[in-house]
Amino acid sequence: MIRQQHRLLRSVPPIAAPKLKTKSYPSTRASSASPPHNSLQTFLAHARSTNLPPTSTVYIGTCYEYLCLATLRRLSFTLTRSGGRSDRGIDLLGHWTIPSLPFPLRVLVQCKALKAKTSPETVRELEGIFAGAPIGWRGENVIGVLCAKREATKGVREAVRRSAVPVIWIMIEDLGQGRGNVRQILWNQRVNQLGAEGVGVGARYLPEAEGQKVKQEVVLTWKGEFWNPDEPSKTDDPLPL
Repeated sequence: MIRQQHRLLRSVPPIAAPKLKTKSYPSTRASSASPPHNSLQTFLAHARSTNLPPTSTVYIGTCYEYLCLATLRRLSFTLTRSGGRSDRGIDLLGHWTIPSLPFPLRVLVQCKALKAKTSPETVRELEGIFAGAPIGWRGENVIGVLCAKREATKGVREAVRRSAVPVIWIMIEDLGQGRGNVRQILWNQRVNQLGAEGVGVGARYLPEAEGQKVKQEVVLTWKGEFWNPDEPSKTDDPLPL
């Protein structure tokens, strides 16, 4: 079973994020060494100072990783970038807070900045990063999140459904100027088994930016209501998907 955004949500007033029990969680810092950048702005400054070509795979991939990191905050993900030569395929790692649980779920994130459609192989690659996860992100109760610029194909959706590990697929498009837009969210039954039953999807309008058209964004809901929105919505009315 794959939960995705093809549904009509009837009532979507915003509700507060859940309060978490006091508990110690593993640090999301991948290394004690200070990285040369920790945000899109500092990376762009670093790229200019090192003459990194904007067309290089490192430049494109790192920009998309920071875009995903910022955009996923609107879905209640708290993440740290771990991308680098020794990242073992893990671009971001951290936690996902959902209203049904008193503690956050651990997540490992891969970001695919490919213009072409992704294949089922990307899901198998995601499954492979669990073996190299840092201490604190090992074990059965960890979710793999795959972010991509293109919508999931039929083969990808089937690969997510059949995966032996909890997998979430999120399509995040780049609107420019460091703004991301969530266009698709789907996950398999193993995510529901970790406590995501009752979590659904809906849509809202993105706040307008100068010179850009208003766009719809896919958001998460809890029992038919928006929860933990990072930005104010242009409307509180439900939008059909």
